[in-house]
Amino acid sequence: TMLAEYTRELQAQLDAVYAKTRALDDEFGPARRAAITRCEADLAAAREALGAVELEVNALPRSERSAGLEELKAHKAKIAALAADLKRAVVSLPRDELLGRDDPEEAATLRGEREEAHARLLATHDRTRAGTRKLRDAARTVAETEEIGAAIMGDLAAQRQTLMHSSGVLRATAERLDRSRKLVAAIGRRAWQSRMIMRVMIAMLAVLVLLLLYFMMAT
Repeated sequence: TMLAEYTRELQAQLDAVYAKTRALDDEFGPARRAAITRCEADLAAAREALGAVELEVNALPRSERSAGLEELKAHKAKIAALAADLKRAVVSLPRDELLGRDDPEEAATLRGEREEAHARLLATHDRTRAGTRKLRDAARTVAETEEIGAAIMGDLAAQRQTLMHSSGVLRATAERLDRSRKLVAAIGRRAWQSRMIMRVMIAMLAVLVLLLLYFMMAT
């Protein structure tokens, strides 16, 4: 990604500036001044790279941004420490040129202070990177949990739709069965009524036949 590329470039520039600032202890006079100028130019380029990294970090999703901001904070601290080293080198430059850096003990003391400061900076940077990795892992876990939760919610919604559809089908089937039951009952009533009418008509015809026979025999 662009963020990874910018971060690698920034780290390479910071390593180069650190190496050059350590080499300042071995430079004297005009060569030392020129080396300081080169370090300042490199540090300015590192600040520009830091700006590019910051833009990419701000463009990250919210779940990943906190880890990127922690790493960005560590890079800013490293740049601030390197800038402080260069500032001390610039302040000490007139004295070094005046004295010619003839005191090896002082040079060794300064070198030791620089190495100690760098060791502290590296330790802080390592702790920050470890915290950043943990934050990224936590953010990844949260994102995966959100994806699983969304999938479960989608499945539940689909099952709810299926149940609602099945319930509708059952209601429609029950309504059809009720109408069929009523229709069968109506047909049964009509059949009973038809049978009763037929029986009455047969009885009436039998009575008429008997009456006709009676009158015929009577005459």
